[in-house]
Amino acid sequence: MRNITLSIVIALSSAQALPALAQSNTSLAQVSSATQQYSDAELDSALAPIALYPDTLLTHILIASTYPLDVVAADRWRQSNKHLTPEQVEGVLDGVSWDPSVKALAPFTELLNTMANDLEWLQQLGDNVLIDQSRVLDRVQVLRQHAHNTGNLVTNDYIEVERERESTREIIYIEPRNREVVYVPYYDPHVVYGHWWHPVSPIRWRHHVSYHHHSNVYWSPSVRLSAFFFFGGVHWHNRHVVIHREPLRKYYHGSPRKRVVSRDYRRWEHNAVHRRARYSNRVVHSAPARYEHSGVTRAKHVSNKHIRTANRATHNDNKRSVKSVTRTDNAKPIKRTIEPKQVTPLRESRLQRKQDTVKRKQSIEHALKRNQAVASSKRPTRDNTLKALKQDKPARITSVSESKRYANQGQTTQRPTKQNINRQRVERTSPQHRSIARETSKPKRIERASSNRSVKHTSRDKSQRQISRVERSASKGNSYKH
Repeated sequence: MRNITLSIVIALSSAQALPALAQSNTSLAQVSSATQQYSDAELDSALAPIALYPDTLLTHILIASTYPLDVVAADRWRQSNKHLTPEQVEGVLDGVSWDPSVKALAPFTELLNTMANDLEWLQQLGDNVLIDQSRVLDRVQVLRQHAHNTGNLVTNDYIEVERERESTREIIYIEPRNREVVYVPYYDPHVVYGHWWHPVSPIRWRHHVSYHHHSNVYWSPSVRLSAFFFFGGVHWHNRHVVIHREPLRKYYHGSPRKRVVSRDYRRWEHNAVHRRARYSNRVVHSAPARYEHSGVTRAKHVSNKHIRTANRATHNDNKRSVKSVTRTDNAKPIKRTIEPKQVTPLRESRLQRKQDTVKRKQSIEHALKRNQAVASSKRPTRDNTLKALKQDKPARITSVSESKRYANQGQTTQRPTKQNINRQRVERTSPQHRSIARETSKPKRIERASSNRSVKHTSRDKSQRQISRVERSASKGNSYKH
């Protein structure tokens, strides 16, 4: 009987304790679910320094916050290349594998450096964007409404503010006044938004002293960008971020509320493979099927191995050490899913350059072989040299004076023969009268002979004339003696 009464008492006590345990479990579940979401105060504090940015610049910041590794890499590269202008930065980053929004923020050196230095803020903003975009954009409109009520959000020389009234809410659009130039605003949230209504203090970003002050806002120097920068936007009616389907070629100068409402824009989707970093527990809890197994999958598989070594033989017992691997009973077979390595555009460009160099080397070798064959075919031989000498012979024989003399007459000179040269020498050395010497000393024109006979006749006539002249001179000398 005593045993029966004890069992009844225990059962009644356990029955009374069951509702208390259920209530405690439900309260723990509520606390855990509440910790997985950021409060409005935390979210407003993170959005305070960027809520008054132009819509396009705000879009790039929201997207880039989901890829923290790209932001840090872009900041390190920009700090080492500060001498590049924004136009040059856009041209250099064409082949880099960063997200397009991170590339769009690369010209903003100070803004990118601020984002990379505050990694806690960057993770908090990225988690909120991944968990719920519509909630983030709703809080942005709340902050803009506070700034507009205090008179600090109006159209000026830097931005253009446009308001649109819906049934239950008001939408405020912000765009650059000049589409080609963007100014980054820096401000004190306590001043711009008025009295801060949350217990959590807002985040404030510092600025340079040289920035221009206008209506409680400090404006950075102008950053001139191409039309590609405006590929992103916010669809405020549906509360989600949109991007253009194709690269933009021209600026949009119409109303900012009509720019993204078209088929050319599509909703932005986060790329989990490109992130290459772990997600926080809050993001995984919001969408386990999407983010739990994404990120660094390789490290996760290595850490989940349930393997232990046993029966290891010592070195004194045996020279060979034997290891027996045993698995635990509860462990399930793990499927290793190693993703293929993605070739970045930089690597692709290197491979293409390597192929181009190989093709260029082959073409150079082919050209060398062809030139060698042509040179061997045109190598100088005996017959070729003789022909060349025969062709160049008249040019080498004729003197400069003769070529000038007979150029207008169209006649060619003929080299005097050896016999004529010897006869002229004899005539000069022979004793002659002065008059005869004067006649012979005059240069005589050499005429081309039609044939060898005519040349012989002319030489005979000249010799007979010379003989007759010598006889006359001799007869005259005899007459002077008598």
